[in-house]
Amino acid sequence: MPLYEFKNLNTGEIEEHQMKISEYDNFKASNPHLERYITETPSFGDGARMSTPGIGQPDARFEREIIGRIKKNVHGNTLHKTHKTKMPREW
Repeated sequence: MPLYEFKNLNTGEIEEHQMKISEYDNFKASNPHLERYITETPSFGDGARMSTPGIGQPDARFEREIIGRIKKNVHGNTLHKTHKTKMPREW
């Protein structure tokens, strides 16, 4: 069952409630003092977050299997000229 976070409008506290998706609408209707609270989630789309921890570059298997297949099979690509595995650290 999903775990939902709600902000209590009376106290300002964040509460967690576990319920079925089918129960969500009834729960919201019976608890008007609670507002759905959504935390910010990190973006996982950039290469530094798809890296081997601590070295700032994609792992060798990703490079070999995914990038390698693109280089071979996608006509007109320029990855063989421009793709660099090493990336500068963000921190």
